[in-house]
Amino acid sequence: MERIAVPYRDTGRFSGLVTAYLEGDAKLRKFHQWTGDLDGLRQASQARAFQPASRIALGDALARQYAGMHLQAPVLRNLELLKRPGTQTITTGHQLCLFTGPLYVVFKILNTIRLARQFSTSDPGMVPVFWMATEDHDRPEIDHAYLNGTKVEWPGQAGGAVGRMTMDGIGRVLDQVDSLLGLGSHADVIRDLLRRCYRPDHDLARATRLFVDALFGRYGVVVLDGDDPGLKREFVPVMREELLNNVAERSVRYADQRLGEHWKTQAHVRPINLFYLRPGHRSRIERVGEKYQVLEGGPSFSLDELLRELDRHPEHFSPNVLMRPLYQETILPNVAYIGGGGELAYWFQTKWLFQAVRVPMPVLLLRTSAAFMPEKDAQRMLAWGFDAKDVFLPLEVLRSRLAKGSAAFPTSMDREIQETRAFYASLAERSVKADPTLQGAVAAMEKRALHHLDAFGNKLVRAAKRQQAEPLEQLARVHGRFFPGGGLQERRENFLVWYAREGPGFFDRLLTALDPLDPHFSILPG
Repeated sequence: MERIAVPYRDTGRFSGLVTAYLEGDAKLRKFHQWTGDLDGLRQASQARAFQPASRIALGDALARQYAGMHLQAPVLRNLELLKRPGTQTITTGHQLCLFTGPLYVVFKILNTIRLARQFSTSDPGMVPVFWMATEDHDRPEIDHAYLNGTKVEWPGQAGGAVGRMTMDGIGRVLDQVDSLLGLGSHADVIRDLLRRCYRPDHDLARATRLFVDALFGRYGVVVLDGDDPGLKREFVPVMREELLNNVAERSVRYADQRLGEHWKTQAHVRPINLFYLRPGHRSRIERVGEKYQVLEGGPSFSLDELLRELDRHPEHFSPNVLMRPLYQETILPNVAYIGGGGELAYWFQTKWLFQAVRVPMPVLLLRTSAAFMPEKDAQRMLAWGFDAKDVFLPLEVLRSRLAKGSAAFPTSMDREIQETRAFYASLAERSVKADPTLQGAVAAMEKRALHHLDAFGNKLVRAAKRQQAEPLEQLARVHGRFFPGGGLQERRENFLVWYAREGPGFFDRLLTALDPLDPHFSILPG
């Protein structure tokens, strides 16, 4: 089975905003700076400037974050490249989901690698970057992974920025993973890697860095943690502007009013779009009268005190979902950001915010979406008279088509309906000549007759389904494997099971198949 490409719109699984962007909808053009294509990438690259002091701060932060790690040669090369004027980045990011979380996180990282390679034909080139969203504080979103439909969950309580949480209790989770990985040719290798990275004495940020570096370091992926005092200091001017002038609220509300005329907005903007970090907490800052209060029992500041705190300890402040894009683009020489549909939706809300604080906006690219279909499932679909892409149809539609196509008797009532319509048309013609008031009675009779025919047709289909019970059950299983839990496979299943079978070649296969500039959903063998 070769890759099957399905236009995103045809899947019925993507929002109107996403499909509008991919199709170049003119109504959306004012909400992003560059087009999401080769021309846009070239223009953004030519326009992107990065100050030498910012490049030094980035290099120093990466040196701190990688300290003590044994680095693969491509990562060492890219860390050196980032110190050189002119080097740029292609970035994606995500929460620190357990074992990288759902499949699409792997797709995002591979997309940055492929795009960086494509644009690294000239010196000094592009570096792929994975941004660890270590400051997020929604533990229930990141404390689990699904392997072959089984939920593996890391027990514990929420407590501030997830990147700072130690991996207490991870041993029992790894024992469960051991049993789920089975006997794949690379299963023992990945078991060993998981235990080296996810250790009780590591916090989640370090565990994730080690794991992502071990898997993707051979491609030169640089892993960056924004929870860094030196990098936060680079962002102080923008955070000061937010505290003094509520720049995000004014800019995003302006965008929301215009975006909301056609699409639903993704993220809610607040008067202050910064959090305050302290042990065990990441809390919103709200203005209460003349004071600035950190919620959840945090400290209270006057404006002058808050600004002094920002200058002395920028690491205590954390951007929210709408400010994070500005932080990223402040500290990276970035040309493109690769994200999911939800991410692009909130980036579209920030166009005028980027302009207000004079930070360049990158090209926005939708990450690749894909799902795996075992060869036996693809063959079954063909045997039932479907193309593989028909799997995107609702299950009941597929069931009806299969039952009708395989039934030992005709299920269609089209001929009878056509004959009935002709009969009542003739009867209506006669009734008009006899008494025009009879026409309504004829119409009512026709409506009742068609209703009965339709009901009888449904009975025939139900009879056909009973006759085809076994293949319909097989169809449901095929559909369920493609849409586990009713949703896209990439949003649920973890990559580990595939990696245990194929090893590093799994990523090489995906790198060849998944092109972030190709606006199609990919159905892949596997």
